[in-house]
Amino acid sequence: MGISALTIGASFFTLIRSLPLGDAYTNFLQTTGLYDILNFPILITSELISLYLILTIGYFTAKSFGKKPINGSLIALGSLLMLTPFETTATFTLENGETISQVVSGVLTVSSFGSTEIFLAMIVGILSVRIYVYFDNKGIKIRMPASVPENVTNMFETMIPASVIFILFMVVRVICSYTPFGTAQNLIYGILQQPLTHIGGGYWGAFLYLFLGLILWLFGIHGSMLMYVAMGSIANAMWAENMVAFASGLAAPHPEWLYMYFVNLGGSGATFGLVLLMAFRAKSQHLKKLGRVALPTSIFNINEPVIFGTPMVMNPAMAIPFVLAPTVNFFLTSLVNQFGFAVLTGAMQNNYYPVGVLGAFATGNWTGAVWTVVLIAIDLLIYYPFFKMYDAKKVKEEKELEAMDGEDDLI
Repeated sequence: MGISALTIGASFFTLIRSLPLGDAYTNFLQTTGLYDILNFPILITSELISLYLILTIGYFTAKSFGKKPINGSLIALGSLLMLTPFETTATFTLENGETISQVVSGVLTVSSFGSTEIFLAMIVGILSVRIYVYFDNKGIKIRMPASVPENVTNMFETMIPASVIFILFMVVRVICSYTPFGTAQNLIYGILQQPLTHIGGGYWGAFLYLFLGLILWLFGIHGSMLMYVAMGSIANAMWAENMVAFASGLAAPHPEWLYMYFVNLGGSGATFGLVLLMAFRAKSQHLKKLGRVALPTSIFNINEPVIFGTPMVMNPAMAIPFVLAPTVNFFLTSLVNQFGFAVLTGAMQNNYYPVGVLGAFATGNWTGAVWTVVLIAIDLLIYYPFFKMYDAKKVKEEKELEAMDGEDDLI
């Protein structure tokens, strides 16, 4: 969550780049040079995501143990840099047209902090700061008199822990260099991140992310947030790779992780269709008033009033459509993407753009808005029979309450 502000900030530039104005708009951006200018914020977000991640993990890990957060950030960053290779392979073209490749030392490449290093950044960030916390709790540090300024004291107190931690990670770097992987980055990616993302980051991983979140909501647990905590490392890697592809003008390698722009229309459970039914077809006063109150926020995909006001939580009558509607949206969006309609560009968008507008920006085409309307109609049909039964139940309850109030007045 600490790096979400960066991805949201970058989404502003993807918004401008993905305006659904056709090829003429894209050509205008490219000929004027605005295309590359708008790409820069996107690239420095997605290509450096592990760098931002290591700083925030170091900060919040130290803070959670009551230590100075800045110390945690710096120690975590230094530890990651100890493992980062300062060399790259460069390709040169000679005058005769021949190309040669050569390893160039002393070069730190941007790719060293991309999505493939997310797991390493998490491990190093937590481990390095935990070692620092251990040293600090044991009093293994240079103590300064109380008269010494705090900033000077802080420098000396972190000197021993930081030095030991950096030496430990330098040893790890040397050990990794003697393995077939060559670097810690390749090691962690090869034995941990790649297998996990292969299992949890594909089509069914994205569906599991959605499905379990919906089930948790039915029990009053913020399913979207909990699933982000559980699978955030995988999800961020998928989103970052999609962003890099978008900035490079390529197709999104993991479009299933962008189906969220069409799945939860109106909020978790795809309740926009239900809200329309409540506002304009409900006979019970409860659902009619709730629908009209919830409609403005549902347009922006915020539906807590519906989830807790209907309620959806612990409500067997509405549990089936709450899970079924987003599931149908997921699989149908997958099909239309395969057929080339409403194709997602890979650009990250703000989930709180208005319904329809969000779909258009996510695809960079008017077809995204059209597909949103189609899905809302389908969701409305899915919710309709359950809504009718629940509305009739609410009408009956309201009549019983009116009868009871009338009896009390007579008494």
